[in-house]
Amino acid sequence: MKKLNTILIFLFLSSAVAFLAACGGGEPPAPAKPDPVTITFAGTDDFAWDPGTVTVQSGQEVNVVLDNQGALEHNWILASKTVEVATASDADALYGANVGYVQGGETGELTFVAPGPGEYQYICTVAGHAAGGMVGTLIVE
Repeated sequence: MKKLNTILIFLFLSSAVAFLAACGGGEPPAPAKPDPVTITFAGTDDFAWDPGTVTVQSGQEVNVVLDNQGALEHNWILASKTVEVATASDADALYGANVGYVQGGETGELTFVAPGPGEYQYICTVAGHAAGGMVGTLIVE
């Protein structure tokens, strides 16, 4: 009888360990991905972006709408903070973040995934526009 009790206790403990291992453990669930965000940038002929600073989350899908409210053409690219704005070009666009050239009164749009944390700049690369102040800051947290 003692041997049977020992066997039963062993089977019970083995079953309990297997059950607990199947129910838990493993890797923790991945953090929730941030919801996509749409940001509309108003481009005007006074060479300013509205808004001038935007904050997003790393890994967040960002939909950029360039609303060209002026008569001049504008574009919007995302570039590193080390790019010299006066000489920035479409080739400086990071992560495919380049709306392209948008004529006055029209809109352009693009979607990209926000890069790792840090500060980036968005620039209008039409000649003279960035030097005139058409530069903003994208903060990625």
